[in-house]
Amino acid sequence: MAKQSLPHTAIPTWSGFIYQGRIALYHILKQLNAKTENEINELVIQIDSIEDFTILKSIPTGGHTPISLHQVKAVKSALYSTYKGDFEQLEGKWAAIGLKTVEAFFHMATQNEKTKAQIEVLHPNMKVYEYENSAECCSLGDIDVKIREQIAFVLQKYNIVGHTNPNTVQLLSEILEKIVSNKVIYIHALNHGGTAIRNAAYDNPIPLQDFLNAIRTDITSHVQDEVYFESKIRSNLNRYYQEFCLDCDEDQLSPELKTKMNKYSILFNSYDAVAFKKFLQNIRPHKSISYENLQQYTDLSLNEDEMKDSFYQILMNIKESNGGDGIGWVCSESKQYFPTSINYSNSESSKKNVSERIIKTALNKMVDVPFNSDYLITSECNVDNIEAYANNVNHVNHVDTGESESETKITQWRKVSLIDLETAKKKLND
Repeated sequence: MAKQSLPHTAIPTWSGFIYQGRIALYHILKQLNAKTENEINELVIQIDSIEDFTILKSIPTGGHTPISLHQVKAVKSALYSTYKGDFEQLEGKWAAIGLKTVEAFFHMATQNEKTKAQIEVLHPNMKVYEYENSAECCSLGDIDVKIREQIAFVLQKYNIVGHTNPNTVQLLSEILEKIVSNKVIYIHALNHGGTAIRNAAYDNPIPLQDFLNAIRTDITSHVQDEVYFESKIRSNLNRYYQEFCLDCDEDQLSPELKTKMNKYSILFNSYDAVAFKKFLQNIRPHKSISYENLQQYTDLSLNEDEMKDSFYQILMNIKESNGGDGIGWVCSESKQYFPTSINYSNSESSKKNVSERIIKTALNKMVDVPFNSDYLITSECNVDNIEAYANNVNHVNHVDTGESESETKITQWRKVSLIDLETAKKKLND
């Protein structure tokens, strides 16, 4: 199939590490279970050059030809009208390929008011994807369970130990999901380097054999170290993001807003280990970030409510960040603002508590003020002077890294204020 005949890629707005990526992984695992290894060796998955994902088969003359297109829609709406345009778009892409042997599948996270049969009568050139027990949709909460089930089946099929061990199956699901997310990040890196994203997406498929090879890899050498827990936190970050988006009403997320939010998600996933830890510490200045072992991961890792009720709300409600690939804003008065996951109330006790925790963290971890911000945005807490509210800071038994360095840190933080989202919106969105 000639590259120039492809419809435009949708990858700039594709949150591919999350629900769509997991649906793709589920379908890949179904193929591993249904096909022989020789058949698997001929298949690749493209993310995303024609549709959200596409399965292609190698051909004797070289290259690949599509065998199935897959569009994924993760919204709460059950109304047929919500999906009608997407159904038609998928049919249009199927027609543009010009191969009747290609199947076009539509995946839904919510049961539609019309049945699969009714939809397919109205849209005869596509099929509603069917899951186990004739289910016509798969919720965000169900997809991880289905992935683990399919992994267990693959382990059994190829006589690989571990199919009855939940920890083994869970670890494999994380390893396989990372294959998908890494590919999306790589495609975006190529795009930032100057390659047209359409070409980057088209030219970088993943062989299905890679997934089978990963399942066959001896995972007994995997240890629960900082690298392992970092991957768990990244996975949680993605899950919280997808759930946040799915919980929004359809009219809350315009296409432009979805694009903005997906860019943020891609950015956070692209951070290397050092940048990722700094990012976490910057958005959680009131808590120390550590995940070298299970206890630290359990006690100090991301908090779901903070991310959903504060951090993602801030990103959604304030215009796109100023400048480059970072996060943060500059107002008309040249003051710098940075988003946080702080969701304390605006009571006097909350102001005192969060201010003390920020100063303690700054002393113990030697945390720099995020991007030298003047204001840290919270869900609803306002503090004019963090140091003034932290009147117990002298009782903190912090690590002594030298008086001048400690004083420098505190001097920096004295200049920082907390500002609630609604007030920040007025200053930054005008």
